[in-house]
Amino acid sequence: MGGHRKRLLEPHRAFIVERINQTSHLTLHGLKEELAARGVKVSHNAVWLFLRREGLRFKKNAVRP
Repeated sequence: MGGHRKRLLEPHRAFIVERINQTSHLTLHGLKEELAARGVKVSHNAVWLFLRREGLRFKKNAVRP
């Protein structure tokens, strides 16, 4: 019970930072799907916690017609 869990997204930090910097409209779900396409199966919450822990932030702007 309990114990230390391996951080699955740590090896993919450079990719995540690059995608956040390249794509201003990227969402957590979109990032999760891009990671899945690379073979990294993680939950929405795992992506959110990784971003928060690493101090990585991005703001999704409202879509204007």
